[in-house]
Amino acid sequence: MKTILSIAVLTTALAPLAQAKVAKKMFVVYGVDNRVEVFEATELQQRLARSTMAVMDKNEMTRDPARPGVVQFTQSTLAEWINESSKSNKLFSEETKMAPGDINFCPGTRFVEQPNPSMCSGFLIAPDVAVTAGHCLDLPNFCEDFKWVVDFKVDPLTGKAGQDIPEENIYSCKKVVSGALDMMSAKDYALIQLDRRVDREPLTIRSESMVSDNQSLVVIGNPSGLPTKVAAGARVRKNEHEAFFVANLDTFQGNSGSAVFNAETGVVEGILVRGEEDFVPDFSKMCVKTNVCKEDDCRGEDVSRMTSIPEVAIQKTLEKAALNEDITTLAELMVQKTWLDFPNKVGTTVLMKAAQAGKAQSVQMLIDAGASVDAKDTQDNTALHLAAPELKAEVLDALVAGGVDLEARNAKGETALQIAANDLNLVTTKLLIQAGAEKNALDAKGDNILVPFLLSGNEKAVLELVSMGVDFKVIRNRASLRLKLKRLLRKVAKR
Repeated sequence: MKTILSIAVLTTALAPLAQAKVAKKMFVVYGVDNRVEVFEATELQQRLARSTMAVMDKNEMTRDPARPGVVQFTQSTLAEWINESSKSNKLFSEETKMAPGDINFCPGTRFVEQPNPSMCSGFLIAPDVAVTAGHCLDLPNFCEDFKWVVDFKVDPLTGKAGQDIPEENIYSCKKVVSGALDMMSAKDYALIQLDRRVDREPLTIRSESMVSDNQSLVVIGNPSGLPTKVAAGARVRKNEHEAFFVANLDTFQGNSGSAVFNAETGVVEGILVRGEEDFVPDFSKMCVKTNVCKEDDCRGEDVSRMTSIPEVAIQKTLEKAALNEDITTLAELMVQKTWLDFPNKVGTTVLMKAAQAGKAQSVQMLIDAGASVDAKDTQDNTALHLAAPELKAEVLDALVAGGVDLEARNAKGETALQIAANDLNLVTTKLLIQAGAEKNALDAKGDNILVPFLLSGNEKAVLELVSMGVDFKVIRNRASLRLKLKRLLRKVAKR
């Protein structure tokens, strides 16, 4: 359901928001309205738009049992919304002598005939992690009732949007990792873990330093709850505050949470959060028009820096400390209580990197501080999978004590034990068997861990593994190897 906002003074933004007391973050057009449909944007902008998301109340979606697999979004338009909103506002009609329901946008206002079901905007920064504005968390039952949608955009052939949206384009909030709406620090962000990985490439974000003064910018999101729009032609106006910078972006409520990109590199510089008023009354025509400012006039639009998100701000420092086993710095960072499972673009966490590098002390500290031993990257590798080729006993001990799943399989269907065997690392293979790994597990080809050693001609390794209980009878699909193994065992038996 969209909010019925007060139309009494028409100086509040008229984009759809939930009925909760969401902080009013208002935006505006500077100079020429640069908003275009996704299909009208440049090739780079279209690629970036694929990883942006509309944040939408589930009540704006309907499903037809006769048409499984697709969802319909509410087709009520922006024009219908403002007219309907005015019907409940008596004060407005008394002030203007207009009948309730007679409030409309002025002729020529753009996009008013498009549907506007979205409440906020967001974007993907890791396989299952998205970002939006912190004030969007004030929407009631935010994590339970709001969905994250990719490709809510106008179809260039039909001119329609929000029709027959594939179910797989719709994601749910698993948990709010962190968020802030702090007037003192000016922080306004929300970091969300989604219910599953998104089938899109996560965006590259600025994780250190600051955007350049006067940098050209592009914003992609859902102004006024409309289908995704791309707005270029903007730049940084003020670049002084630690938590945000100011730009002349063409944005509206509903753009809250939009990704603001470096126009040249496509790197996300920040999150659109605050700004000037969207719409203003034109009393001469008794209608509502878009608020237009000159490029350097009005207050500007505030963009939360990506580094205002704690998990982003400390990530490189945390990774460096873990890989250098800088215990003092690690201990200082742990006190901040940030999400230690924050993944990079391919889903790798700091714990995974530390385990892969053999940094046992760092692995132990991260586990003790709450890092997940079973987190997976985009190839379903755990820390144990990544460490397996050159696994250190101390790292294995820490992971096992932390409850690691020794039988977890990656996207190739491999366990850590099978990775070690395929790398012909007998020491690691034996360590994993001693730790309790299933020594007779089969890979996708039906082979057990004897096969790679047999193929390499390492008879000593084969005999050691057989002595540890690896079943040579398991080799069923390779007659030549079976025969080779039998000859080897007979030779040993004769000695």
